[in-house]
Amino acid sequence: MRQTSLPFEEESKVLSPLERLSLPKDKDLPPVIREIVSNAPQNRKLPAFVASLAPLCAMCPRVRLHYFYDTRPSALLLQVLIEGAQSSGKSFAADIESLIMDKTLKARDKAMRRLEQEYRDKKKTRKANEKLESEPETTIRVVPPTISKTVLTKRADMYERVFGDTLTFWMFAEELAQVTDAGKNGYSNLRTIMRTSYDLGSLFGIDFASDNSYSAIVDINICSMFCATPAALDEYFDKKAIEGGNITRTILCKLEDDLGEDGAIFIPYSSEQRARIDTMLSCLMNETYDNDGGLQPTYELDMSWLDKTVCKWVRDKGKEATLSGNQALDVFRKRSSVSAFRIAALCQYLYMMEMSNSPQDGLSGEAGLSAKRSGSHLEAVCRKVRQIYLFMAEYILKGMMDRWGKRFDDLNSKREAEQKPGPKESLFDCLTDTFTREQLNLLIEKQGKVTPDKVFLNRWKKLRVIEIIDKNTFRKIKKGGQS
Repeated sequence: MRQTSLPFEEESKVLSPLERLSLPKDKDLPPVIREIVSNAPQNRKLPAFVASLAPLCAMCPRVRLHYFYDTRPSALLLQVLIEGAQSSGKSFAADIESLIMDKTLKARDKAMRRLEQEYRDKKKTRKANEKLESEPETTIRVVPPTISKTVLTKRADMYERVFGDTLTFWMFAEELAQVTDAGKNGYSNLRTIMRTSYDLGSLFGIDFASDNSYSAIVDINICSMFCATPAALDEYFDKKAIEGGNITRTILCKLEDDLGEDGAIFIPYSSEQRARIDTMLSCLMNETYDNDGGLQPTYELDMSWLDKTVCKWVRDKGKEATLSGNQALDVFRKRSSVSAFRIAALCQYLYMMEMSNSPQDGLSGEAGLSAKRSGSHLEAVCRKVRQIYLFMAEYILKGMMDRWGKRFDDLNSKREAEQKPGPKESLFDCLTDTFTREQLNLLIEKQGKVTPDKVFLNRWKKLRVIEIIDKNTFRKIKKGGQS
């Protein structure tokens, strides 16, 4: 007879928090992301969603939001890692990056870089004592991961000099190994900058005496996406990166294909899809720059309606960490929520852009949405944004826990053991009046000492505080010479 019910083991299986959640359907995702994910094969829909987040955040540098647990404003800043084995098809991330950046930031930077190159050419070919015009003030947005700290600082300072405000850099690498190799040179080691660049208002500064260098204290903001093999990821996120907090600022997307699975094939975009993508990206550029090439005012995105959901998730994970004693969970949950909140804010902003050509028209948050659509439509948007936050918070947390949880706990336990104060009593005082060599060795091991037992015994014998009963037994000599 055919079995119609599941086996007992499957019936009793408890779903994980992530398995109980999901992203909205493809058609219900925000613009641009919707087209990208809709054309992705089933095993690449979630990676395609994740890969579209950081470049779109880089396209929204004027958005400001308030995260419940932060005292200062936040920006849409994300750092994404795409991890997959060799030949696993990580190039889809490069295709998404090109789709978003080629006609926008890269096109604008091309003109800026041409000005820089023309100035360098003139400088090389100028005649003796010929005076050159001032160096062009360029505002480059797309930077390679091999950039030096000095050049990055100079480019960030140029934003302040030209616009009087900060902008977001975009950084992409198809191979994380080039980031690791560049980091071996001190001047291109960006680990510290990548930590400060995750938060708006976290300053980085360099100050050199040389006239040939560049000194400034600046607010460097970076959105990034790096592709990596597992080995390259292990090399980049070493002990210092794990303990220093680099990992908690990342969103790890691991490509997990079944053995022997065919390569992932994306459907080409239709002309209608291309038009919708280009229109939205053009709107995002218009929300950054005004008609005169200056900056648009910052836009305060009201996300306060999500605060209760954020607080509940963070507190629930805190309770789980307390009950389990899992310190990695306690640490990782906090920035998992921050990154998920920024993703939710990006999605709400894109939904609003689709509903209104310009959120700069004075409408903000839910008020702006309700002015453009009915209350039911507003509820639907908020429901999708909340769904995205909850799924991504769990997804980011699980990625960090699976990849670095045990390593983080091991390093933390080792550090605590090293910082633990030594025994209050001396080794000699902890021994009984009559003790054996075995007792001494056990006590040496317990106190974490490395000096051999015979060294202690010889010293104590010279100090005349012990006497030898036999080769393995000893007695303390009491004060006054009494045994």
